[in-house]
Amino acid sequence: MGIKDIRETTESCKHCFMCRHACPTFLATKLDSHTPRGYALLLSEIDHGLQSWTPSIIERFYQCSQCGLCREDCAYHWAEDEVVRNAREEIVAGNLAPERVCQTASSLLAGHSPGWTPSSAAFDKKGAEVLYFAGCSTRQNHPEILQALDRILGAAGVDWTVMREEGCCGAPLFEMGYTQEAEEAWRLLLEKVGELRPKLLLTGCAHCYRMLSERSAHGQAAGAPSLSIMHTSQYIQRRFSNGSLKPKKRAKLSKVSYHDPCQLGRKMREFDAPRALIQTLTGSAPLELFHHREKAECCGSGSCLHLTDPQLVKRIAGRRLEGLREADSHVLITACQNCKTAFESAMPLEGFGLQVLDLAELVIMVL
Repeated sequence: MGIKDIRETTESCKHCFMCRHACPTFLATKLDSHTPRGYALLLSEIDHGLQSWTPSIIERFYQCSQCGLCREDCAYHWAEDEVVRNAREEIVAGNLAPERVCQTASSLLAGHSPGWTPSSAAFDKKGAEVLYFAGCSTRQNHPEILQALDRILGAAGVDWTVMREEGCCGAPLFEMGYTQEAEEAWRLLLEKVGELRPKLLLTGCAHCYRMLSERSAHGQAAGAPSLSIMHTSQYIQRRFSNGSLKPKKRAKLSKVSYHDPCQLGRKMREFDAPRALIQTLTGSAPLELFHHREKAECCGSGSCLHLTDPQLVKRIAGRRLEGLREADSHVLITACQNCKTAFESAMPLEGFGLQVLDLAELVIMVL
């Protein structure tokens, strides 16, 4: 998105109130400065020299989850989430990013080992059928998802591998405004993938899936070799469809609902594979929340908010969980580890019992 288009968006959005109800941060804080119109007004004032980047304004721009629901709800589909991201890029370029954001970026750039040893795969195997990319959040916070995926691929007899040193895909860096660092992270990852030469790059992280898919498509347009990329929900559903995975029983769960992750659903338009998989495993389609598919409300953990502002994420996720109470859902399935983190952190505030599972955890119930 060019700078001219960004300025056009801010000049248009600052006159409109129509999508304020779609902003999960505004619904949690009730601050007009957290609405798309609020962001547009602040940027317009900065652009015209009427305001400068103060700490309080910078704080507001790092409390947007960039979920894209405002864009989806807008009659003109103004890319307000991209406007916020470009504002962050300007903040980073001016060395004005908050300390907690700088610390998060430094941690991501430092790189981390997978932190687990798969039982059915070897590290850094060249020419494997599948290279599984766990992603930063899954490695650090959700070993149960990694263990479930290990069992699934092993049961399917897949020849797969993982990197001993994964690094970051660049998605969180890009979302925080560290554009050059994100490009470098992607370049390094692409080099590693090229060395291993897998037939398929697989990830269960919705953020990684979007970043990998979009950057790969951009590379192909520039003449780089094609790279096949799938999200685990798509891959596992295909395995059940072709018979290489077979359920030995139905998952004995009642009132199962599904939460569409912003990055997988609204941003990548993948709504059907997770639902089809849930129906295969439970015998019935998931309960649909009041807001679902392209209009699904954000859990709050988008744009690294779960790392930079966990208390705000609890408030946003708490609002989303209200829909679970209305639907009388007992089990919430999602396909993004950050969503799982957000909902699990908010549940104590809500005071009701709810089982939150990643799709991979649901799968191992039937194998």
